[in-house]
Amino acid sequence: MRVSIITKARSCFLVLRRCHWAVLVPVCMALLVSIRCTNHRLEYAHELLEAGNFLSARKIYSKIVEKDPENFEAHYGMGMSLCAEAMYKMNLDIGCIEDWYPAIYHMNIASNLQPNTREVSRTLAILHYNLGTCHHKEGNADAAIERLESAVVYDSTLVKAYNLLGALYHTRENFRKAEQCYLKVLDVQPEYAMAHFNLGAVAWASGDYNAAVSYFQKASELSPGNTYFKQWLHKAQQQSRQG
Repeated sequence: MRVSIITKARSCFLVLRRCHWAVLVPVCMALLVSIRCTNHRLEYAHELLEAGNFLSARKIYSKIVEKDPENFEAHYGMGMSLCAEAMYKMNLDIGCIEDWYPAIYHMNIASNLQPNTREVSRTLAILHYNLGTCHHKEGNADAAIERLESAVVYDSTLVKAYNLLGALYHTRENFRKAEQCYLKVLDVQPEYAMAHFNLGAVAWASGDYNAAVSYFQKASELSPGNTYFKQWLHKAQQQSRQG
């Protein structure tokens, strides 16, 4: 468990109580100034990050981590700033898979320092999801599935991760796992039309045309203007009658 800066300060005070007062005062004052400066620098880095200046924020976080390797906020800030940079590069189409690993590294440290912190878990989920999509774009389905599975462990409500996982399992004809992923989506968002359609596609591929009709019908009801859904509903109805 991470020992906070304040806790460290208290420990120092207990040791220094035995020292001569003339020595104690300057040391304590220097420690208090150090604590105040660190907090101020963290606050400034947070402000820079919120303003979108992730490069300047990262420099500050990095210096704090160098001096205090167990600083939760600094590691979390590093992870967030690196995540922002990776997303910026991705939007400019100049990013690469390696951009996501440093962010995951610092966020993992933050997670170890303060386990079960919801914000950290949700951020790790997004990081693993983004890395999974990068692997998917490069055609590495195994690596994509591994990262997406990690994403939903960190955040069981991450619909887009379940959706992509379902599509990847469907492509591999692992219809049982694909169905499980899409049902997870509906657990979170019952009215999500695409998940109903995807379940219909799984049922269709499995040869269960009656189930496909039901899912396609629901998808069409939830998204009445989607002609693609209606086309597949019509196909499933035809197959169901023939069967």
